[in-house]
Amino acid sequence: MKKSCLVIILGVLAACAFMATAQPQRSPAPAPSHEVAPPGLTGTIRDAAGKPLNGVVVSARASDQTFTTSVYTDDHGVYVFPHLAGGNYKLWAQSTTFSTARAELTLDGSRTANRDLTLKPLANFEAQLTGVEWYDSLPDGNVNQRRMKQVMYVACTGCHSLDLVLQNKFNEAGWNAIVRSMASGTFNGWNGSFDKTTSWQGQIMSHHTDELAKYLAEVRGPDSPPLALKPLSRPTGEAARVVITEYELPIAERANEMPWYTGTDWMLGPSTGMHGTVGVHDVLADAAGNAWITQSRFTFETNRTVVKLDPKTGQMKAFKLAGADGKTIFVDQITADPAGDIWMHDKDAGGSVVRINPATETFTLFPMPRPMGQMLNSMDADSKGRIFLNAHNGITEFNPAEQNNKNSAYPGWHLFQQLTPGDGVTYGISADADDNLWWSESYVDKVAKRDMKTGKVYELDMRDSDYDARKSLATPADLEFYESIGGETWSGATGSPVPYADMPRRLAADKNGNTVWVPNWAQSTVAEIDIHTMKVTYHKLPIPVHPYKTTVDKQHNVWADAALADAVFKFTPATQTWTMYPLPTHGCSSRHISFDDVRGELWLPCDQADKVARFQFRTAGEMRALEAAATH
Repeated sequence: MKKSCLVIILGVLAACAFMATAQPQRSPAPAPSHEVAPPGLTGTIRDAAGKPLNGVVVSARASDQTFTTSVYTDDHGVYVFPHLAGGNYKLWAQSTTFSTARAELTLDGSRTANRDLTLKPLANFEAQLTGVEWYDSLPDGNVNQRRMKQVMYVACTGCHSLDLVLQNKFNEAGWNAIVRSMASGTFNGWNGSFDKTTSWQGQIMSHHTDELAKYLAEVRGPDSPPLALKPLSRPTGEAARVVITEYELPIAERANEMPWYTGTDWMLGPSTGMHGTVGVHDVLADAAGNAWITQSRFTFETNRTVVKLDPKTGQMKAFKLAGADGKTIFVDQITADPAGDIWMHDKDAGGSVVRINPATETFTLFPMPRPMGQMLNSMDADSKGRIFLNAHNGITEFNPAEQNNKNSAYPGWHLFQQLTPGDGVTYGISADADDNLWWSESYVDKVAKRDMKTGKVYELDMRDSDYDARKSLATPADLEFYESIGGETWSGATGSPVPYADMPRRLAADKNGNTVWVPNWAQSTVAEIDIHTMKVTYHKLPIPVHPYKTTVDKQHNVWADAALADAVFKFTPATQTWTMYPLPTHGCSSRHISFDDVRGELWLPCDQADKVARFQFRTAGEMRALEAAATH
């Protein structure tokens, strides 16, 4: 049978139903609006003096489950879980500055149980702080302190948040060794080795190594004065009504073994991405509500391409696919087309795009012609079912409807070039409501648009109002060095941009509106672009959080992940307001976010904690009904 770049139907080489025996057949947390069963558990959380505490996260997990359900207390300190199946549960409550309160109980699944807990003050709560809380606590009383904070915020957070680093104390020599190690060791996730290469990120860190070490020893040395720690306020109102279910993936090497630590207990510090717990990249719900999870980076060589999760049961199924060369396909990005098919791409250069029929679990590979370039960071589909991928110096289109075009050298494939070559890296991509293409050119601080009818390409500079003030913190020697390595012009990079850049990343268009929303990772803004006038409006997040990916729901709300804060943010354009939803996990390090408009749910992957989180939103009226049912 002749192979072509059209279609290679792949039976799944190994459809490993890992965790099938370990996962329970139960529902973790159905949305209250669909409930017929009574609430599962309720109670009040108080401090040692008996005062009710609002915004405390309360988590429950059955002994035979590998997922955790979490809720928050209201303004009266009361928490209410949705229905929970019968079983033996561990229950714990957490809030920064308090020690974790724990209990064990048995639920019968037919009645609402009650359990109150008391949180005791914690003298040393440094391990509980998120990256943004550490960042806000660092001194910035003079120009050099502000300069070093800016360098740390951009150059030292590409892989982990600041909480992983700053929970420790070292002298200047110790910090110097750590910074040098970070600058010179680039982890190779494909074979578990460290390549002693110097990326752009490494060059910037190397330039600042000595002064970074000195600054860190001053603020986090063995004898440095205590910092004025600044924990964030606890969530209230809408943010405290959310139900978050976190599904942990087993480590990739041993299908039924769970990671040893995934950031669940704040008193132990953030997840570190060890023991196989690194690389959960994207997550997307299909039409039936199943979540498809990609894993791009691994601590060791592994053999799974994508994982399908049934959120009703917690059951996971792992699939292993092979490319034309027989090697296992690993993927980063995932998207869906209007027909409901799921699309991924082989992250190896010269790989394939992969179409998944989620109902039949059938995989079809479309090998990409080599002249189309390599596939990079994102992909999207327009209303016509055309698939678009980031390429080097532009965008690649794959149109399945054209794959039988015998007049084309590369049937179905097209390559669109951008105007500014820069370093060639394109990052995010989205088709807008008019089916025009938008993509980010991260390391030159630009966003591009291609009018698909005229073929004309436009570029917009990402320069928020604080850009000049940030750049003024750099010394003449800094500026000379950044220019010498091609900062913001030609230098290739896999890490961080120059410290004062904006760095647009994985943008998203409002498919039902007139806007594109661009997360500027380096400076915690989301840029709103009118797709017709191309006017740019910047919306600054309430706190510095490193937004990586945006998504837009059918109500035009804009959602952004927030790695530095271990949270999700919602921006409501109608009211110009932000809402922050904290995660129960510390050290998540998200790189994607997606909204399921069918069920009104949000999905978030945790790159460093080897889990995905589902957010279900309860209204004030639903909460009142739940509380009434719980006390009936």
